Amino acid sequence: MKCHLCNSSDFLFKCNYCKEFFCTDHRLPISHSCSAIDRFSEKRKKNLFHDNFSRNGFLHDFSKTINIRFSLTEIKHLLVATFLVLLVGMSLNNYRYISFEFLVIFIIAFLFHELAHKFLANFYGSWAEFRAEVYGLIVTAISAIPFIPFKFIAPGAVIVGISDKEKLGKVALIGPMTNLVMGFFFLLLYYLYPYLLYFSIGASFNAWISMFNLLPFGVLDGLKIFNWNKVVWVFTMAITMTLFIISYN
Repeated sequence: MKCHLCNSSDFLFKCNYCKEFFCTDHRLPISHSCSAIDRFSEKRKKNLFHDNFSRNGFLHDFSKTINIRFSLTEIKHLLVATFLVLLVGMSLNNYRYISFEFLVIFIIAFLFHELAHKFLANFYGSWAEFRAEVYGLIVTAISAIPFIPFKFIAPGAVIVGISDKEKLGKVALIGPMTNLVMGFFFLLLYYLYPYLLYFSIGASFNAWISMFNLLPFGVLDGLKIFNWNKVVWVFTMAITMTLFIISYN
C-alpha cells in the first residue's frame, strides 16, 4: 500500500472523504486535492464557527485535550505495537516468569509515553495519531528474541502537525519525561517494598525506554528535543542515565 499521490509507503492515512490512502505530507484533503473537498470545506466551516463561539482560553484548550479521539486505524496500530513491546519486556527474563504486574508495567511504559505525545499535541491544537512503521515493527520483533543482547523499542511514533520548533520539542520531551516520572515512582516503591522485584523492573524498563528515545537520531524524540534546546536535552539525558544506573544496581 502506497500514498495515492507520491507513492510513499511510510505512515499512511486513509482520507475520510475520498477514502484513498496518503502519506503524512498529503493526508489532509486540501493537500491532495481531494475529490470530496466540498464536504471537507463545509465541515471545516462548521468547526471554525463552533470554536469561535465556544473559545475560552485555557479552558478551551484543556477541553480539546480531554476530548481525545482515536481512529480505528490508530487503535489497530497501537495494539500491534503494544503487543511487540510486551514481548520485548518478557524477553528480558527469557519468558520464564510472567505475571500480571509485569505485563501492566510493560504496557503502561509504552502506552503512556505515546499518549503523552498525543495529549500535548492536541492541547496545542494539533492533529496527532500513532502510526506503526514496518521497519520499526521488524526491529522491535527481533528484539523480542531472548538471546538478542540489545533491545530496541521503536515500533512507531505519534505523527503530529506541528511546525513550531519549540512546541515540537516540548511534544517530543513529554514522552521521555512521562517515563522518568513513572520510573522514579517505581524506584520509590521498590525502596519501600524491596521484596517486590517488579517495582525495580518497572524503574529500569521506563529508564531504558526514556534513554533510547532520547538518542538524537532519526525520528526519535531526542533529535527534536536536541534541535529545540540542547540544554534541556543534556539535562533530561543526565537524569535518565542516573535513573538507569540506580535502577540496575
